[in-house]
Amino acid sequence: MDTGRLLPSLVMPTAGSEQPMLAAPEGFSRPPNHAQPYTKFDTFKIQDMDDFYENIPRMPLVLQPHDVYHEDWIRFMGDLALAWAGKLPVPEYSADGRQPKRTVLTADLIDLWNASFFFKRGIEVVLFKGRERRSGRNTGQVELHLPGFEDIAAASDTDSSSSSSESDEDDDKYGSYGGVYGRGATSQVAAELAEARRQRREKKRAEKKRRRQEKKQRRKLKEAERTYALFVTWIPRSEGY
Repeated sequence: MDTGRLLPSLVMPTAGSEQPMLAAPEGFSRPPNHAQPYTKFDTFKIQDMDDFYENIPRMPLVLQPHDVYHEDWIRFMGDLALAWAGKLPVPEYSADGRQPKRTVLTADLIDLWNASFFFKRGIEVVLFKGRERRSGRNTGQVELHLPGFEDIAAASDTDSSSSSSESDEDDDKYGSYGGVYGRGATSQVAAELAEARRQRREKKRAEKKRRRQEKKQRRKLKEAERTYALFVTWIPRSEGY
């Protein structure tokens, strides 16, 4: 992981720069507290990146046993919000002086925090686009069981082999079937025919409703696959890179 290209611009002023640089987070220089239990936890989602415009999420309680202070979290979330908004002061990030894409800047900021702070505490913060990792060593890797996606994917994969192309009106197009052979049906037969038609109509309505729900779920999954979001995962401290 190459964090060197981002670190200097974030932690010290650049000669000739009119825009003040951010000071290094205090947590970067604080050694991990080995008395903490560093409890294992399941991967969880913080929130969608676009939500950072209006909401800075609180620190999850599960991070407290990992020697993460509220001050650390607030600083990280604030810098992350600036990066996603394209307002992080990094004027000499690239050779030509152009501001990088916010996805690149955000991913590099996350990598920097991981390398300088979170990895040492058994934590990895990951930027995802849909289920694809967009930060860290495993950038490009797709997580099939990412929280929040399994239910959407399962609903979208529902078998639609039982769909019908007939319309509800087909049952009534030819009227009562009792006279097909030139004679009227008994009241019992007519009632049975009416009940059969009713059941077919109910089945078709249920099928249409199911297909509408499937379409909605597929649209929801497609939208989720385009969304950038922040997740937190547990890693063994021995893998603290």
